[in-house]
Amino acid sequence: MNEASRSSEELNHQGFAGEQVPESAQGSGWRIFFIVAGSLCGLPVFVLSTRVFGSLGFVRGVEAALIGAAISAALAFSTAYTDSQTRMGLALLADRTFGFVGGRIVKLVIAVSLIGWFAVTIGVLGATAASALSRMADITVAPIAIALPAGAMIAAMTLRGATGLERLGAVLIPVTLILLIISAALVMPRLARVASATGSGTLTFGAAVSAIVGSYIVGIVIQPDYGRFVRRPGHAGLGAAAALGVAYPLVLVFASLASVALGAPELITAMIILGLGAPALAILLIGAWIDSAACLYSASLSIVSQFPRWRLSRVVCAISLLGAGLIIFGAEQLFIPFLIALGVSLPPLAAIFVLATRLPDPISIGGSAVARPLAIGPALSWLSGTMVGALSLHDMVGVTHLPALDSILAAAATLLIANAIARRHHRTAPTAPAAT
Repeated sequence: MNEASRSSEELNHQGFAGEQVPESAQGSGWRIFFIVAGSLCGLPVFVLSTRVFGSLGFVRGVEAALIGAAISAALAFSTAYTDSQTRMGLALLADRTFGFVGGRIVKLVIAVSLIGWFAVTIGVLGATAASALSRMADITVAPIAIALPAGAMIAAMTLRGATGLERLGAVLIPVTLILLIISAALVMPRLARVASATGSGTLTFGAAVSAIVGSYIVGIVIQPDYGRFVRRPGHAGLGAAAALGVAYPLVLVFASLASVALGAPELITAMIILGLGAPALAILLIGAWIDSAACLYSASLSIVSQFPRWRLSRVVCAISLLGAGLIIFGAEQLFIPFLIALGVSLPPLAAIFVLATRLPDPISIGGSAVARPLAIGPALSWLSGTMVGALSLHDMVGVTHLPALDSILAAAATLLIANAIARRHHRTAPTAPAAT
């Protein structure tokens, strides 16, 4: 094996955390589709579906699902296209966009949020699985006895990188659709009642759409870690858009049918009533596996990019142990308010990353931007987007009345203004006389 091959193999083992992905390591857009769609076939989306349709009723719930999925698909297409085009992971893109100091802050915030989501998802998985086993087989199991082994298995899969997630998603998606179709057929006599249901009204339509968009906004922000492995930008964008624009609303709608028809608080409970508890529990495990592994993988890449001497495999193991500690101490219950705050602060990053690749210097990711400690334009854009999103969350300001979208619009507007001012200043700045 020559030196170039050894170097490429080592970078691949490190996930290309600080380098552009070489063309030889890129694949098709199906990779993105299976990862994204697979992560949508898990407990968080099932719970969200029950909440949205139970609150809005079936007809308005379908409308909210379609609008929320369309917004998510548009955002995902933009980020995935950009990621494949630049072949940069989130860590490298953050450094090029925000500067080496600003990039560290961005990566730290994202890594902390992903570690939290990893712990929360596994903790909820353990609690839900323990409850399901108790109802199905009258077996009492401590949630932690399920959560910790599941976390260990997920860490082992994550060590295989994005390819492992793609293969798992390819299995999960058809199995989930088959199970949801079977459950819909079993409650067919009650579908008329479902269609006429008006809902409890605990969520407004705007809040429901915002929740649907926000449920995968972190996945859209970390899309660079997966989109960069797709050879053609158009295929990467279509893969992400198809998953969120087609698979996402289908899962939301079909997951709601059984729970709304039976009056069950969640899909797993409805499946147990229908006698489908065991396969539903298996899908729950696999869906949480993909979602948690994606969070663990991106968090590890973010940390490796800041500490290049640390091996990706060791970082994955260390974060898994940290997540296990959070699960043991029940931190998922205290961490949710923090994650809600991150749900407002992270969406602007998607708009900033996409726009930064298309704006000329000094705001763009190319040229001198990487050499400076802090890129003022993107930093102000992130700050303004977060502030507007927080105010929109409390109905104090807002254009669309969807906090995630309001934060994105504010960030994009600020970045465009900052870029225009910087270019004008650059054109009018005096130049040094030429040396004679």
